[in-house]
This record gives sequence, C-alpha cells and structure tokens, in this order.
Amino acid sequence: MEEKFLIVKFHKGVTYKIPAAFIAADRAKYYADLDGYDLDSQEYLDELNRALEDEFELFDWVQNNMNWSDLKDAAIRTEDDLFDAEEEWIEGNHTISVNW
Repeated sequence: MEEKFLIVKFHKGVTYKIPAAFIAADRAKYYADLDGYDLDSQEYLDELNRALEDEFELFDWVQNNMNWSDLKDAAIRTEDDLFDAEEEWIEGNHTISVNW
C-alpha cells in the first residue's frame, strides 16, 4: 500500500508532507491511554486503522489536537524557504490536503 500523507501548505508558500500514519498513531495512543488498553492491543490497531481510513478523523485530529511542535519531526519539507512554522500554524496560515 502506498504511504498516505497530509499536505500542509503555509501562507508563505512552504509545503510539508506529514505521514498520515504518524498522526493516526498519535490519535490511537491518546485513545489507548484514555481507555486503558495496550499499544499492542487489537483496540489500538482498530483506532489506528480507523484514522488511516477516514480522512475526516485525520483532519480533525491534526487541527484540534496537535501543534506544529508535535508534527515538525515527522514533517518532510518540500520547499526551501525559511520561516517560523510554529507561528504560522498557530495563526492558521496554512491549508491541509490529503495526498492518497
């Protein structure tokens, strides 16, 4: 299966690809902690797959539960311009799309 990415394009024209699996794992871990199940459980895998299969779940999670500081290590920059991604993220100066 081809890897899925969310594409974040900041207002200043810089674009990043963020692996959907990274976001889905963050979401699944949150629910595992909340509901008290292990990261190697079927419940964890079900949550992980639910997010990977549902574009809305990924968009909702990344927009409402993650900060740029959570994403930056997984983000793959596709352009060379330098700017303050944290500020741009907080200000909402970005768009997110799906590449799959």
